[in-house]
Amino acid sequence: MDLRGQEPARRETYDVIVVGGGIAGVAAAVAAARSGADTLLIEKSVNLGGLATNGLISWYEPLCDGQGKQMIHGLAEELIRLVVQYGFDTLPEKWGGCGHNKPRNERYSTFFSPGIFSAALDEFVLENGVTLRLDTLTTYPVMDRNRCEGVVTESVNGREFFGAKAVIDATGDASVMDRAGVPTVLGKNYMTYIAHYCDVDMAKKLCEDSDFSVFRKWLNTGSDMFGNGHPKGMEMVSGGTAEEITQYMVEGKRSLLKKISGMDKNGFDIMSLPFMPQLRTIRRIVGKTDFNGVDGECFEDSIGECGDFRPNGVGKHYQIPLGALYNENFPNLLAAGRIISAPQGDGWEVARVIPVCAQTGEAAGKAAARYAREGRFS
Repeated sequence: MDLRGQEPARRETYDVIVVGGGIAGVAAAVAAARSGADTLLIEKSVNLGGLATNGLISWYEPLCDGQGKQMIHGLAEELIRLVVQYGFDTLPEKWGGCGHNKPRNERYSTFFSPGIFSAALDEFVLENGVTLRLDTLTTYPVMDRNRCEGVVTESVNGREFFGAKAVIDATGDASVMDRAGVPTVLGKNYMTYIAHYCDVDMAKKLCEDSDFSVFRKWLNTGSDMFGNGHPKGMEMVSGGTAEEITQYMVEGKRSLLKKISGMDKNGFDIMSLPFMPQLRTIRRIVGKTDFNGVDGECFEDSIGECGDFRPNGVGKHYQIPLGALYNENFPNLLAAGRIISAPQGDGWEVARVIPVCAQTGEAAGKAAARYAREGRFS
């Protein structure tokens, strides 16, 4: 059967549509709904949370500057509280932790259970009045010149069109923005493959002190964030094509098998494999203003301040401009999360982590709701 030219079934029209249910997308959808916008959140998998849950990157990076000052509040703080509400945590007592488990450091950060967090996110978005669609792939934005009229999706329902006054791309790969014609730039990534595992010694340790954070550990069989461990002869990966992603995931599982082949097979188990590629920087937009991660740089349209999760970032203070969330030639499209206009380097590194994704998501949601009401972001 030739399906070319098949018209999608027309569904509801919303004030705001958020594409992508990672941390940025969740924050964007909740912020838009709280601002009075009729909001739809579309996620291609069956679990919310993106890299934090499906990607097993289960460390909630610091909301503070490493010198005792809290930098990020709002939904980013609500979400770290949700992280620790149902499952184990390593939150320091000075930041509200219970003191049961040993913190990684004294910053406002924590390890967490990705499964429990993902389950809690469903209720979080629904309780805030967001309409949720899971297992639904957004294929293309529908454009009227430079304005987005809505998005086309594919699901068990078939092909559908959802209209919107404003659309937020929180996909992590800027696929909506890119297909809408917004200028984008591909990133470069080292090969990283992190699974979660447990072994007999960890089980003994758990029984001794009841600290679940020592039982669920990361097993990285690829590179760290600095390139140490990247396979020799393998080019850096952008993740901009299906072929690249396939190669990335196959190579990751191959490296995992190689790693565990030297281990006692009766002494450990792999608790979970990642359900998505753990790429840090796939594609980002070229926005009105770049966020370069310059300590102390100020912007008139600042959405707030954030710190730096890296050890060499202690004490640094960054402002993120609203202009990094959109391109001025596309009036009703916004970016959230690791796809904002942050060139490769400090800006993209800072922008891609959980609390900053929540921060840019919240700002995008509020701006989109305002556009739906007033036809402008600010």
